[in-house]
Amino acid sequence: MSYKDYAQQQHDRIYGVQINDDGAIEQMNDELAQACVDGLKNLEIHNYLQLINMEVSLLSIFCGLYGIANESIRSEGMNNIRQFNKLSANADKNYGQASSNGERKPNPWILTKILRYHNKEYYEQIIKPLLKKNYEAKKKEKSILINQTLIPNKIDLQDGFTLLDMQEKAANGEYENEEQIVMDLTRLLVYNEGEIEDIYAIKGYDAICDTQVLYHKLEGTVYKQLEKININFKNKKTDEKDNSKPITVKHIFKKYASKFVKKGCKFISEDPKILTVFQGYKYKKLDTIDYE
Repeated sequence: MSYKDYAQQQHDRIYGVQINDDGAIEQMNDELAQACVDGLKNLEIHNYLQLINMEVSLLSIFCGLYGIANESIRSEGMNNIRQFNKLSANADKNYGQASSNGERKPNPWILTKILRYHNKEYYEQIIKPLLKKNYEAKKKEKSILINQTLIPNKIDLQDGFTLLDMQEKAANGEYENEEQIVMDLTRLLVYNEGEIEDIYAIKGYDAICDTQVLYHKLEGTVYKQLEKININFKNKKTDEKDNSKPITVKHIFKKYASKFVKKGCKFISEDPKILTVFQGYKYKKLDTIDYE
């Protein structure tokens, strides 16, 4: 595989995701749908279904167009099939049957693949940037949704979960999404504005006292700890893991920093926006005292 083909493969895997988390085919937005319709011109359209990279079939065109939700754009695409393209004799003869079959298997993302192989210049100049734009918009939308709906955990010193446990979970690929990482991290870390810079409180294990304690640290120190935890999402493909830029817990923390911020700290406070420094006694209480 050439480097150009490899780069295209990586682009398609990142930006051409078509399936939602619930397994349904994702709806194509109007801007991208219109661009696809505009690019379906000067094509040789055949009747028999072949691999998309070999030739354009009438069925694949209809499957793509019926997947477009906007009726006006879909109708324009239907009208353009015969007006701006060359149909083989068999394709023209079986036009109605292909239309009926395509309506039963709608998938608008087929159109981007058709353009990739059969209108390459248009794909590179128009479709490819829109796919990236669509991907970035989805990422931003998901991030906003998480920030709006996710309820962070509280730090509990009776809970034995530490940064080491998080590191082991990440190394074993136990995390499926960013939400799970944020929820675990909120069990360990908060920060508030300091006089000079932000002050972080991170839960850790005190081996001498055999208890969990809160360590107060500066941003740089905490970031170094978080950078050591690389994330390998459970549902990510192996080759994507090997070739994509590593994501660390630091990236996730910075992305959802609003879930960790406190407006200040007190020894004891009932205000959930204030960090309570007192988290129980540092030393374990004994039921009985052995004087010997």
